[in-house]
Amino acid sequence: MDTALGDGLGLEELVRRELREAGFTVEPTLVSAEGGLGVWLDPTRGVVITWGTSTDQLVKYATVRAAVLLALRTVLVEGGHQIREDSGGLELVVIS
Repeated sequence: MDTALGDGLGLEELVRRELREAGFTVEPTLVSAEGGLGVWLDPTRGVVITWGTSTDQLVKYATVRAAVLLALRTVLVEGGHQIREDSGGLELVVIS
């Protein structure tokens, strides 16, 4: 992964900080729990962000999920990041 901001771990910490400052709960682990975000570095893809990926949540809260993903995209793009969707829209990946 090539980033303008340096190594991937630095990018992960920057993304975590920006999301917390925007009011999101960022979980300390890979798994999103109780409404928080899962954020981790995948060295081959970038910084991966997930929110509520259980099958029940995907169906039951599709509109809320769309709003959260839009908010995440907005925060990250305004922070100057390049992002893409992955895993059929279940993940946002920050690539720089």
